[in-house]
Amino acid sequence: MSNQQEKKLFAERLTQALSEAKHPISPTYLSKEFNCRYDGQPISVQSANNWLLGKAIPGQDKLSLLALWLNVSKQWLRFGDQKLADETPTLTESQSVELNYFLKFKALKSAHKEIIQNLIDEFSQTN
Repeated sequence: MSNQQEKKLFAERLTQALSEAKHPISPTYLSKEFNCRYDGQPISVQSANNWLLGKAIPGQDKLSLLALWLNVSKQWLRFGDQKLADETPTLTESQSVELNYFLKFKALKSAHKEIIQNLIDEFSQTN
């Protein structure tokens, strides 16, 4: 399989995963939502567009985050191997919501993380 064909197939799977998760197929939306969850260098709208158009495939760290966010196996997202996808446990809706909060928390600045941690500690003490 050619590199160009791999990129095209990746784009199809990414589009499918976004659709199934009821997210819009938009490079602006994809880059915004991805960057909210990613604690590395933010991606540009152009990068997200390249993923959606089959011009590029993200690196492993970005691919892992996309798979977690979209609740699909990273093996399926990257290679389309349904057997591997079937062996990967999927998240419940509640777990998916919790994971999204965790990923957003990871992306916060240290000062904001401290505020959230103090708030959680305060609520935990009232139980």
